[in-house]
Amino acid sequence: MVTLAVALLFVSGQIALPDAADGHFARAGQLAKEGKLEFARAEYVAGLKRRPGDSKAWNNLGVLLFQKHDLVNALGAFEHAQRLDRRNPEINFNLGLALFQSNHSKQAMEYLTTALRGPDHSAEAHFLLGVAWFEQEQWQRAIQELELSRGTGIGTPELLFLLVRAYRNAGEPKKSLDAVALFLRHFSDSPLLHEMLAEAHDEVNEPEGAEAELKAAIAGSLQAPQLHFLLGYFYWRWNRFEEAIAPLEEEIRLNPGFASAHFFLGDVRYRQGNDVEAARQFETALKLDPAFGEALLGLGKVYVNLKRPAEAVPLFRRASELLPGHVEPYSWLGRTLVQIGKPEEGRTALAMVKRLNAARHEGLPAALKP
Repeated sequence: MVTLAVALLFVSGQIALPDAADGHFARAGQLAKEGKLEFARAEYVAGLKRRPGDSKAWNNLGVLLFQKHDLVNALGAFEHAQRLDRRNPEINFNLGLALFQSNHSKQAMEYLTTALRGPDHSAEAHFLLGVAWFEQEQWQRAIQELELSRGTGIGTPELLFLLVRAYRNAGEPKKSLDAVALFLRHFSDSPLLHEMLAEAHDEVNEPEGAEAELKAAIAGSLQAPQLHFLLGYFYWRWNRFEEAIAPLEEEIRLNPGFASAHFFLGDVRYRQGNDVEAARQFETALKLDPAFGEALLGLGKVYVNLKRPAEAVPLFRRASELLPGHVEPYSWLGRTLVQIGKPEEGRTALAMVKRLNAARHEGLPAALKP
């Protein structure tokens, strides 16, 4: 996992006379080195009250808060620093990393790209950009950034793991196998090897093998992010909903800001008829990611079950915008509009269902249908 490097406090461009703010910042730096983070935070806050335009102090406060796992306030500090010094590579990298760690990888990309102007974090910035493109299924862009991060070296297990999948998804099996060979040669004891094997078993419809490999990966790295989620997701996809609950809950305990874990747990609860708990999980997913189309659809369905159809309608409308070409949001929207006494609007939405189904049957995008 990429970690923040604590930035050194310095005054650039001119010699500055010491003042009260300098004293607070100096004490904050010393306290941080001694591990007295809460006292260091208080000194930074005191110094920034006297010199609120000090971008380096805001950056250092963000680093300290990041170390305390206070991502929300760390983001605020880095954003303040970046507004004061927009082109500083160190500050942009820290802001990009904090956004990435908060599961906002798309928003992080702008700042990580700016961070590439500096020499200190170029490999890490390329890696995070590669992950961001990977999440968007932009395989060639992901490959480009990951290879730039790797340079002439072997790479980390995480980097090679992503390259294996990116090359495979991009239709370049030889390069994917080359990455597999490197992985096996240098990182045969990595839990990611089990995850790779689990995905291979799943692709050939061998759930027992996939389950065994994922459990082995988890046993080798209990705190690793998203391994528990992947096991829960596999159980969900295999319709083993009761078994999906424990790994999804464990992922949420380890990574409470991971919207997808909340969504799938919500969907399991919905399928089990526990609408109240399903609503809670869907609402949490949407707080973390307001543009999560599937969560909007799920919450709307729960609201219909809870006799709150009027509240479901805007959720279905927004889900239909975020999930273009999907029939289900329009189907629920149409039926719910009819239910609340808006039959004309309901029929319009249901007509879209017919249009989408016809387009799918004929193999045409819905937008090209007359």
